[in-house]
Amino acid sequence: MSKNVTRFLAPIRKLLGCPAEARDHSRSVLLLQLENTEILARTLDKAAMSHLLVQLSMTLGRAVRPYDPVRVLSPGLFAFVLRNRTDRDAMHVAHRLHRQAQAPIALAGQTLTPVISGALVHADGSSLSGPDPARAHLPGPDLPPVETLIDNARRRLQDTPDGDLGQLRLYPYDTTLAGAPLIVTIGEAIKAGQVEAWFQPQICCHSGSVTGFEALARWNHPTRGILAPGVFMPQMSDTDHTALTYVMLQQSLSALKEWDDAGFRVPTVSVNISNHELSERGFADCLLWELDRHEIRPERLVIEVLESVGPVTSNADARVNLRKMSKAGCHIDLDDFGTGYASLDAIRQFGIHRIKLDRSFVTGCDIDPGQQRMILAILALAERLGIAALAEGVETREEHAFLAQMGCDEVQGYAIARPMPLSATMDFLTRHSAAAADLPSIARRI
Repeated sequence: MSKNVTRFLAPIRKLLGCPAEARDHSRSVLLLQLENTEILARTLDKAAMSHLLVQLSMTLGRAVRPYDPVRVLSPGLFAFVLRNRTDRDAMHVAHRLHRQAQAPIALAGQTLTPVISGALVHADGSSLSGPDPARAHLPGPDLPPVETLIDNARRRLQDTPDGDLGQLRLYPYDTTLAGAPLIVTIGEAIKAGQVEAWFQPQICCHSGSVTGFEALARWNHPTRGILAPGVFMPQMSDTDHTALTYVMLQQSLSALKEWDDAGFRVPTVSVNISNHELSERGFADCLLWELDRHEIRPERLVIEVLESVGPVTSNADARVNLRKMSKAGCHIDLDDFGTGYASLDAIRQFGIHRIKLDRSFVTGCDIDPGQQRMILAILALAERLGIAALAEGVETREEHAFLAQMGCDEVQGYAIARPMPLSATMDFLTRHSAAAADLPSIARRI
């Protein structure tokens, strides 16, 4: 979302004659936020994650009075305006809602327990230690507007230490927290310059040289530090995805120019493109225009698409975008190979240059015979199809050695290097260039 679009439940407001939002005042506002999105995103697919959010919304919606407005501020972030409640009553309701939000949910053949953080803000300044005598008897019109209370609660949630996630905290209304607009979505973070591309190197197994970098988004959060995509992507809207793709593309192309100017040979940079962007009319034209503007040859840009791209290509615009990018010379990677479907059809239609073996096949491949058989089968398929294979999630030297000996073309993972800011890539390239000169090459198995 380019900005937080919040909605009251309009039919309920109309039915009960709730006052207009501009005149809306209340003593208590509760915010509940789904926290363990990174773990859930690794466990669930997009459809199951959406189903979880819908189920959680319905559970919470049924748990409050029909005249207590409920807002969905963003996916996984809920606001409850507790009207005409005493402070003690509001605390009781908040604790009940917090417990119900964290109840186990049966989903996709498994039972999941959401981790929910909560912030209850009282307009009269009350907290666990009791009300503030100076504000305890403020008349309704002198209370802060609901939007101000929600902003207070959001700021409290943003300041929650990692060790307190999953707990409900009670706070007094704090006028000192009012100020600049609170950044709560990735779209707003992009506008504020808080999102940057970090880069993870990809290494040739036969020569040891750097074949490219994959660009990975990082949110430099003002209070929570560096956040990886698993933390914020499950809450992203389609608009957020578009904004993130655009800023990552710009930063990646600028990085290629900086590596060139510094005298380093970095053949490619890889950018992840979601199925949403692929289905947007004119996306390929926009991407090719950016390449031309940065004076970057198309073959130096690698477009990473998910293996589940197959169903998306039933969309005419997606087919046009993929073919136009491929025809222009952009390389296309099929990401997370082995975890989706319709891969062979995508390879045939769109000239896939490289498949990326999902880390689930790579982990323990040096000691697990089952993993070894799967990898050998995938590598044989890639060789027969005349495309390259890159193994991601390589975390040990032993895994790296096995993959190189089996004929895998490239590797990527912590065994090589963790993702790093652009400035750190310069030092990495200097060190790697010096070290690679002393490494023996490994002949590709025929």
